[in-house]
Formats: sequence, structure tokens, C-alpha cells
Amino acid sequence: MKKILAILLSAIMVFSLGLTAFAEGEEGSTGILLPEFPAQTEGEIYFVSENTYVEAGATYDIPVYIVSNYTPSVEGYTLLGINFGLAGAAFDGGYMTITGIRASEEAQALAGFELIAADVAYMDDPYCNMFGFKCDDMSIYNQEAMPIAYVTVAVAENYPGYNEDGTEMDCQLDIGDPQWWNYMDNEYAMFASGSPIEITNPDTFDYETIFANDGVLYIVSGHVIQTPPVPTWEERLKAWAIEQAIKIITFFQGLNEVLLGLLPTL
Repeated sequence: MKKILAILLSAIMVFSLGLTAFAEGEEGSTGILLPEFPAQTEGEIYFVSENTYVEAGATYDIPVYIVSNYTPSVEGYTLLGINFGLAGAAFDGGYMTITGIRASEEAQALAGFELIAADVAYMDDPYCNMFGFKCDDMSIYNQEAMPIAYVTVAVAENYPGYNEDGTEMDCQLDIGDPQWWNYMDNEYAMFASGSPIEITNPDTFDYETIFANDGVLYIVSGHVIQTPPVPTWEERLKAWAIEQAIKIITFFQGLNEVLLGLLPTL
């Protein structure tokens, strides 16, 4: 008898949890695993483009951040350069295009800030979407999440959002090495080595270059994808009913096994 009462009590608790979950509701979700925003980590620098949900026919300013907790070996000015690009089925199909790049207000507030590049398809090269600046502010290497640029992405009116097989049409805003060779009329770019971060002491000519994935600088490319659908209350109710039906069947299967086990003891 105690076993039967315990089973009945468990069933009541299961049904209560199911009702609570249905009352709270569920948000839409995507089948694509989106990268998490990195936390400050000692000795590391991250360039991060933000995950962005989009709709057909709209335009979005996607923030790009620096997350840093790093002590450079050189005190001096910083030359920071990034080449942006879209990658994925939405770009390949002509549904997404970079139409603009601008420096953030936070970046412009850095001491000694000088904008060097904020160009889309520079020199008629569709793959040269350069952003770069020089600053004298070493605080850039201790930032929890500072936006440095905004990349404008236009989504075509006929953007389907999904592939023919029903999966999300993926696209990423990639962050690549700078193409400083296109900016040789600039005094800083003229002596650049091509790394995303270069720190130079103009008095001693000591310098430090930091390349992506070299143990210091890491890239986190966010996804630019269709806004996930939020289930209707009918869809949620149907899913909840199926879940409860499975629980009921499981309960009675368990109860049946218990009773069969008790029969020999009667």
C-alpha cells in the first residue's frame, strides 16, 4: 500500500510541474548553435560580432565589440584593423549585404583616436570592408565589452530565412585580418604588418603585433539569421498535451509493474 501511495504522490507532482511549465510558456528557438558572448579573461583579447536576428527587407547596425584583459609588452599607440565579411548561405544567395561601417562613440572617445578606414568594398573590391583606427589610449586593453564599430547589413526583400530543407539559412559576420596594403597613403598603415593589433612606441620604436588565434587574440563571429518563431498558444497546448499523455502512459506502465510485483506477496 505504501508503494502505491508513493506512486500516486509522484504522479501528482509530475502533473503539477507540467502545468507550471505550460503556464510560463516557451520562447522561439533556433537550430543553429549561437556562440556565447565571451567574458573578460586574463591575458586574452576578443573581437566579437553580436548575434543578430533579422527580417526580410530590414537593415541592421550590428555592433562589434572588444573584450579584453591584457597587458601589452609595449607602451605606445595602438593600430587596430579589421576586415569584415559575410559568410554563409544567405550571403552566397545574395540576400545579405554589408552597406556601411562606422566607428562607435566609445571608440571615438579613446585618447588620440584617429579613424583610418571605415570603407565598404574599398577600391571596388567586394571583399575589402575595412575598419581601422589609431589611438593612444591603453585602456582599450581592459574592456568588459566595448563596442568599437557598427556594421550595417541590409537584408533583401526576398530573403526566405530558411533553406529548402526547412533549416535556418545561416550567415555570419566574420572578422578578418586588415588589408592595410590598400591604405599606403596613411602614415600608420604604411608601416603596418597586417596584424589586427599593433602597438608601437614611437620613441623607442619597440613594437608588439598580435594576430588572431595566437594565444592572445580570439575571434567570435556572430550569426545573422531569421528571427526564430514564437510558438502559438495552440502549438504550446498541443505540445503540452502530448507531453502529459506520455507521462500518464509511463505512470500506468510503472503502476502496472508494481502491482504485478505485489501479486505474489498477496
